Amino acid sequence: MSVASMVLRSLFFLILFCLFSYECQAKIPKNPPIEFVIVIPSYNNEKWVIKNLESVVCQTYPHWSIYYINDCSQDSTGAILDQFILSKGIGNKCTVIHNKERRGALANLYTAIHNIDEKKIIVDLDGDDRLSNPYVLEYLASIYGKRTVNHPRATWLTYGSFQSDPSGYPNCSSPFPPHVLKKRTFRSHPWRSSHLKTFYAKLFHLVKREDLLWNGIFFPMTSDLAIMFPMLEMASQGHIRFVKKIVHIYNISSPLQDHKVNSQLQRKLEATIREQKPYN
Repeated sequence: MSVASMVLRSLFFLILFCLFSYECQAKIPKNPPIEFVIVIPSYNNEKWVIKNLESVVCQTYPHWSIYYINDCSQDSTGAILDQFILSKGIGNKCTVIHNKERRGALANLYTAIHNIDEKKIIVDLDGDDRLSNPYVLEYLASIYGKRTVNHPRATWLTYGSFQSDPSGYPNCSSPFPPHVLKKRTFRSHPWRSSHLKTFYAKLFHLVKREDLLWNGIFFPMTSDLAIMFPMLEMASQGHIRFVKKIVHIYNISSPLQDHKVNSQLQRKLEATIREQKPYN
C-alpha cells in the first residue's frame, strides 16, 4: 500500500470517529441549569430595599430572577425599588407588582408562586432581610443539582441557616430527628425549619389553598408554618435538606414582625395550623 493510500485511509477513519463521537455526545441529555426565583413580599421597607436587592444582584450564580411584591407600602419602598431596578439595568430579570390594596405576605406569596413555572426553585426572602453573601445561590444550586438514580431531583426543599441583625437572636434552624421525618410529625415538633426557605414551585403548587385560610382569608401571621408544614410532610422521604451554612441575614429590628404586632394572635394561628391534618 502506498503512503498516499495509507494517509487517505487514516483520514477516512478519523472522520468516521469524529462523526461517531459527535453523534454520541449529542444523544447525551444535558441537565438544564437550576433556576431560582427570589420571591420578595414587602411592606414599608424603605430602609432595607437596597440592601435586600443588592444581596441578590451580587450573586455569582447567574440563573436567577426576582418577583417583588410591593404590598401597598405607605413609604418610599415602591419608588426606591423602581429606581434601583432602573439603575442596575435588571428590568429583564425582575417582575414587580405594586398592589393597590394591602393583601398580606401569605396572599402575595400564594399568587406569585402560582404564576411561576413548577420547575423553578423559589427563594422566600422577606423585603427587610437579605442573603448573607454573594455565593448563596451557587451553594444552593450545588445542593439541588445533586442527583441519584431513583430521584433525578433528590432535593425538593431546603431550610436554614440564618444570622440575626443586630446579633443576639438565636438561630432555631437544625436537622429534624429521623423519627420526625419517618412519621411526618412536624406539626407536633418544635419549629426548626426557618430561614432561608427554598423549594420547588411545584411542591408549593400542591399545597391546598383552603389549608392556608383562616376565617375565609389567608393567614395574616405565621405564614412560614402554614406553607412549610405541608411541604415538609410531602418531601419527608429523603427530599429535605438542612443548610448548616449561614445563608440568610434575618432583620430583627423591623417593627412589623409577627410577635411584635400581636403575639397572642400569632400563638392562636400557630395552634390552628398545627392541628391541621398532615399531608401524605
